[in-house]
Amino acid sequence: MFDIKTRRRFGQNFLDKEMSRTIAEDLPCSLHDEILEIGPGHGALTECLLHKCSGLTAVEIDNFCIPKLQEKFKNSKNFSLVHKNFLQFEIEEWLNEHPNSWLAGNLPYNMATAIISHILPHISKTKGCMFMTQLEVAERITAKNYGSFSVFCACYAKSSIIRVIGPEHFSPKPKVNSAVVFMEPLEKPLCTEENFFVFARAAFSQKRKTIANSLSRYYDKDIILSVLRKLNIGENARAEELSPESLLSFYYFTKV
Repeated sequence: MFDIKTRRRFGQNFLDKEMSRTIAEDLPCSLHDEILEIGPGHGALTECLLHKCSGLTAVEIDNFCIPKLQEKFKNSKNFSLVHKNFLQFEIEEWLNEHPNSWLAGNLPYNMATAIISHILPHISKTKGCMFMTQLEVAERITAKNYGSFSVFCACYAKSSIIRVIGPEHFSPKPKVNSAVVFMEPLEKPLCTEENFFVFARAAFSQKRKTIANSLSRYYDKDIILSVLRKLNIGENARAEELSPESLLSFYYFTKV
């Protein structure tokens, strides 16, 4: 009963061994690299990743999983365990101490966007990230379901879905499909300004409305219409019709 409650609390769905091996093979990691794994759970993916790297640091919040992981990997010299909420983990400090690192993990469904948001400002210090998330979240990351979170991700990384996974590979079985997303850091982020991400959220705040109407709640509408004309964008355009680069140009024009 405690195990079931814990899984529900942290949004955990544990991978089976077969799919764990498959996903581990998807990560283009060398034996000279290190891995930071988020939410190892019972260690199914961890076990497969350990053979691919020089060292693996696993960050786990769940009190129930900690002793299982300690016992399972007690003889693994390249395994390190941190008992902590990843959102409170000093990721920049860790990356500075561990160059040539990859980030990986089967992310808890209810925390995936928060975890990725925590990582993105630091992704340039990694070799790349590979995460399993709910398919819906993966589609937002990769802009298949375009929105403000897609824009945030696109500012820092090039992302793609490399595998869709059915519920049968998890325990307990989720009611939705999952996906493995690969995120490759851009050489230079498109933008790191927090105000731009606030702007993007405002632009997508009412997806059924035009971008002019959505933004008019926060900006003078005459200015918005003037910017649309300068950018040769129709007045009836919606935010989802603009690329991240176009939204960024829009944002800079509103600052002038």
